[in-house]
Amino acid sequence: MDSYNGFVFDYAKCVGCHACLVACYNENQTAPPISWRTINRFNNEKLPLLGFIHQSIACNHCIEAPCLKACPSSAYYKDSATGAILHNADQCIGCKYCTWACPFDAPKFNERLGIIEKCNFCNQRLAIDKQPACTTNCPTGALSFGQIQSDKPKGFGISKKTISPRVLTLRAEHANVVPISNSDSIGAEPIDLAKFSKKRAATSLNSKDEWPLALFTLIGSLLVGWFSATLIPTSITIPLWMFIILGFIGLQISVLHLGKPLRSYLSLNNLKTSWLSREILSFGLFSFIAFIAIILKSFTLVLIGSLIGVLFLFCVEMVYSVVKKKYNTIIHSANTVLTAAVFFAYFSANNNILLLLLVIKSALFIARVAQMNDTRIPQNTIAAFFRLFLGFVLPIGLISFNLSSSYANWVLFAFILFAELVDRILYYNDIQAERPMDFEKDLLVQKN
Repeated sequence: MDSYNGFVFDYAKCVGCHACLVACYNENQTAPPISWRTINRFNNEKLPLLGFIHQSIACNHCIEAPCLKACPSSAYYKDSATGAILHNADQCIGCKYCTWACPFDAPKFNERLGIIEKCNFCNQRLAIDKQPACTTNCPTGALSFGQIQSDKPKGFGISKKTISPRVLTLRAEHANVVPISNSDSIGAEPIDLAKFSKKRAATSLNSKDEWPLALFTLIGSLLVGWFSATLIPTSITIPLWMFIILGFIGLQISVLHLGKPLRSYLSLNNLKTSWLSREILSFGLFSFIAFIAIILKSFTLVLIGSLIGVLFLFCVEMVYSVVKKKYNTIIHSANTVLTAAVFFAYFSANNNILLLLLVIKSALFIARVAQMNDTRIPQNTIAAFFRLFLGFVLPIGLISFNLSSSYANWVLFAFILFAELVDRILYYNDIQAERPMDFEKDLLVQKN
């Protein structure tokens, strides 16, 4: 088994003193509130008799680094001498996709600079045979540095993904022997403890912050579905001016969502491993070919453009393969390919297929919402009601009464479009990036 330098962390010795964090600040001159190293705590609220356990964690410079593979601009690279996964700030476009892919919450987005920064393994110290500053300043010996052999570290807060993080965890079983009381003795029920955990849990994804992505992916689905429908002779044709406007809006939304919009041209640097890079390329190809096809009215180009459009939507779905899903259905109701199929059925005037797709999507939406074991905020509950009412009840009513006027058709389209937008926005509340503090919920379940 190969051996390599890495962090060694002992759960039983960490007291959460933050000495490692301060050492990192001093060595790398980073500016609060951003911290490259994080101290996670179980029972952060300090409930009586529940026990405590701490975890000091930063970038573990994985052998199969997910951040390096996900980054569309190739801002990450590996130092061949030390094995450190380093980040080139000048190459970063601020897309934050690496924060989704990393299960250790190591990449930190600097709002002021619009770029990512992260632990560099104190590579400048490793180059002169010194250890990282965080390990040399740990007073209890909980965090150290040395030769490790295990490429499958275990312990709470350590991802089970096959990425081979360069960290060795010791005495992870310590979490199972911390003092724990019957919940009656502290006046709390297991559900109360779970609520504490949810309040503490961090996430990089939510509908409030990710609405530009929701709008971009919806516009992409609309364009692909509408454009592909032109393969059917009786379909509702798409005006060139409308296609240009929608495509421009989608492009602007995707670019302005970046921390460094003027560097967006770098997003095609990592087609080899980044699904985000592939998504961007396929959207550009689809838009270009569709534009030419509409001008030339070429059936062949429409067919080619439609296939590339489907490829683009597949890449969109694969972008989200790095995050955790709170639902367990194979396909979700906000799936962009399925959404494009709805618009295809609408613009090709095939009401039978449209009704079938609306039923399927509504059933998938209900199944997704039903699996949420957390308390959904009232705004989401209201939005879910409107999604079903506008995207299922009203369209079925309009189609059933066979209202075929131009006005009725566009009302139907408006209902479906709004419902799909709501579904797509709510989708971001049902996914989350893997985080070290996910283990807190696991401990609470074991203890109660």
